Amino acid sequence: MDMTSTAVVFEEYVCPTIGAIMSTLTFAAPIKSLKNSIKAGSLGDLNPTPWAFMTGNCIGWLAYSFITLDLFVFFANAPGLMISIWLNVGAMKLQYYEEIVKYSSVQLISAKNDDDDNGENERNFGNDTGDVQDLNRLSATSEENTKAVPCVSPSSLTSHEMMLTQIVIIWIGILSVASLTPVIKGDIKLVVGVAVNVNLIFFYAAPLSTIATVLRTKNSSSIHFWTMVMNTINAFFWCVYSFAIQDYYILIPNGLGFVFGVTQMILYACFRQKEDIKAGDGAEQFLDDAGHSRGDTEENEII
Repeated sequence: MDMTSTAVVFEEYVCPTIGAIMSTLTFAAPIKSLKNSIKAGSLGDLNPTPWAFMTGNCIGWLAYSFITLDLFVFFANAPGLMISIWLNVGAMKLQYYEEIVKYSSVQLISAKNDDDDNGENERNFGNDTGDVQDLNRLSATSEENTKAVPCVSPSSLTSHEMMLTQIVIIWIGILSVASLTPVIKGDIKLVVGVAVNVNLIFFYAAPLSTIATVLRTKNSSSIHFWTMVMNTINAFFWCVYSFAIQDYYILIPNGLGFVFGVTQMILYACFRQKEDIKAGDGAEQFLDDAGHSRGDTEENEII
């Protein structure tokens, strides 16, 4: 086998195989962090935004693999779609849990204040046993105040649910137009290729939304290390593969992804992480104050 054949095998088979493996590892990188957040009861500094774009990214690339009959692209994104669904469901559960904690805290504080006010009023009026009209007026006033206080329940739709729903709706629209409109195959490839490129750019760039926080706090904890590393390595191998087969729909976004990954590495190296207090500690404190905490909480934590 000459050098040319070896280069072709490496570029067109070895690189995309490694890329498919790295893609799956990239998608799986946040699993441990999400498990820790579920254990703590809060997302904390964990940014779930890339997971919503991950779902759209996998949907788009799976459609692209069907159009181009590229098995490497298919196997690189099929596991990612399943992983992204689990990640997004976990993020939505945590966001809703945080809303429940806030709502319950407000309700307990409000109830405690009402009890204090009613007790004070009863002491003021109850000493005079002959003043029945004042007691009746107190009771009527309490009932009116109770009816006047609005019962604001937690939002039934979290911000992450809204984002994920919008992305899925957009992709349903794109694929419906591309497949049901009478166009040639090249046009379908163009439509899906451009759409998935836009989505992938957001997927790679989403962690960069934390740059302002990193620069302000001098803390890189908001950058997920393994996701950053996997994204960069993964983008490199797909760049080699796409250049070899002359597919610029794959080359352009992965080239940008490689640049984004290097940028995050520089930020991660420049700013050290600081150990912060998780928001879940606040939830545990709230449960303690409400009298619902258990002494064996640590023994019952899910590992």
